[in-house]
Amino acid sequence: MAERAAMFQEHYLLPSTRDGAIWPLARDYLKPRHFHAQLELLLLLRGRAEVRVGRSLHVVHRGQLVWLLPGVEHAVTGLSSDCELRVIQVEPDLCVSAARELNGAGVAEATPGAGSFSGWAEQLGRLTCGRPVVELSQRDRDHLLEQCDATCADSGMTPGEVPGRLRRALSVAWSATLGDHDSRRPLSLVELAACLLFEDPSLERSAVCRALDVSEGYLSRRFSQELGISFSEQRARLRIARFVTHVNRDRQNYLAAALSAGFGSYSQLHRVFSRIVRVSPKNYFSAGLRNVRANCTQLDA
Repeated sequence: MAERAAMFQEHYLLPSTRDGAIWPLARDYLKPRHFHAQLELLLLLRGRAEVRVGRSLHVVHRGQLVWLLPGVEHAVTGLSSDCELRVIQVEPDLCVSAARELNGAGVAEATPGAGSFSGWAEQLGRLTCGRPVVELSQRDRDHLLEQCDATCADSGMTPGEVPGRLRRALSVAWSATLGDHDSRRPLSLVELAACLLFEDPSLERSAVCRALDVSEGYLSRRFSQELGISFSEQRARLRIARFVTHVNRDRQNYLAAALSAGFGSYSQLHRVFSRIVRVSPKNYFSAGLRNVRANCTQLDA
């Protein structure tokens, strides 16, 4: 039996969208399963949507917000005829900036390490616990929308972004999430492990297990159950995403970008990149195959 590979999706990178982007999601824009290096938020304003995250299918209703962590594969699989949905995609360094703003405002005093992406996302993982759908109040939903929706009105279906507005929107979403959840939800080891890997993609499974105080076998089983992939595959995806970011945003050469992303050598990068993206790094950047090749590839299940 064969199934489609999860597609690696690059961030829509323009000078005006360097930190992030927002756009309304239309039915003809739906993509197959994919993953990327950015944090993504889906805000449902009207109607109903179905969102698959890893192996779980979530039915999302009006007023709910979906958090999608970097490297975790996902797809919007269905929209009702009256659905109105906003996609907010942000670079992790913008999350850090938002966290610092919240710390300065005294909002995140109970969030240890909120000045870094790993601390910020770790707390998010504790709150959402493998169930990324968050219920927002009317006030928080309206506040989030007013901070970022003006961009959509001008850009139509083209992703657009205003850095200050997007940063405020992210802060509003995060503070609303903190306010609407408590410690009753159990911990999601998979999400916490994914956050640790994103912060340092060179980490071995043993180091992550020591940090989370779990056995390697147990963590592996949880990855398989929740995401349908292994720990090593998740780490490889994050390294690939980070490599492309270093090449595109930081203008590093391939070797420097590979080492910065956690690979031990360019040859290792080439092998892993070719397996996951189904084309070599050189051809990916030079042959116009971005966001297309993996979508057309069949893998053995």
